[in-house]
Amino acid sequence: MKARKPRNKSGQNQPGIQREFLEQLCPRDTFGMLFDLLPEVYFFAKDAAGRFVRMNPALLRRLGFSEESEVLGRVDTDFFSLALSERYRREDTEVMEKDTPVVDQIWFVPNREGVLAWYLSTKIPLHDRCGRVIGIAGAMRDAQSAGAIMSPYEDLRAAVEHLSRHYAEDLSVVRLAALVHLSVSQFERRFRAIFQMAPMQYLMQLRVENACRQLEHSRASLAEVASQNGFYDQSAFTRQFVKRIGLTPGAYRKRYSVDRGSGGVSPAVAGMKGRIGFQGADRD
Repeated sequence: MKARKPRNKSGQNQPGIQREFLEQLCPRDTFGMLFDLLPEVYFFAKDAAGRFVRMNPALLRRLGFSEESEVLGRVDTDFFSLALSERYRREDTEVMEKDTPVVDQIWFVPNREGVLAWYLSTKIPLHDRCGRVIGIAGAMRDAQSAGAIMSPYEDLRAAVEHLSRHYAEDLSVVRLAALVHLSVSQFERRFRAIFQMAPMQYLMQLRVENACRQLEHSRASLAEVASQNGFYDQSAFTRQFVKRIGLTPGAYRKRYSVDRGSGGVSPAVAGMKGRIGFQGADRD
């Protein structure tokens, strides 16, 4: 016998009730207002060009701002390094092109004091009234609020924290696996399943991301930046940097160095309160 669609006591079709109710709502950002009242959730929305069109107070504070008007129209490169911004943009583009959400992606995020914490990130496509994708909305929450969802990641916490604190040192997969009491094969398999990359790829990502911040904010020589981030010589540093960023370290510094004022940096960056480098377990 064919199952009937669920109906409430009045006999009305439940999806129909939902549609009728939502069509009556004021076109204002009613649900976005809800995120303004959730201090443990970082909420944002961007248009198809990657410009921020919505950001809740929790994320504003996280980035060092107090008013939403200060960030509207800005893009990821106004807040984050080029390396990280491009990865954010790739994921945003994937969500829009595939018209499919990305759910509970793991990010290992340092706050303004450098204290590291786990975060889960979810993004969804946004549509206009004709069903066309016009942007994305996203929310991040920390590990404590995520609860049991985080348990698979917690198993690798010691190894990932060690990577994040000692990325400039000579690290081995054997040592990292031992920290979480796994064999090398078990560790590599679990790490790749969670972070979508091998442990050594993640290590290289950390090194390049930190090198970006140094190139932006310090006057250390390229050789010093290479050495301080675990590269055995400047040529190896340059190869890995170009592979991931698409610019040589010198060209990156020339374009994005804070010391250059607004030269090579967008006006929004030149006048902002400071970039933050999120270290993420992103998709490579």
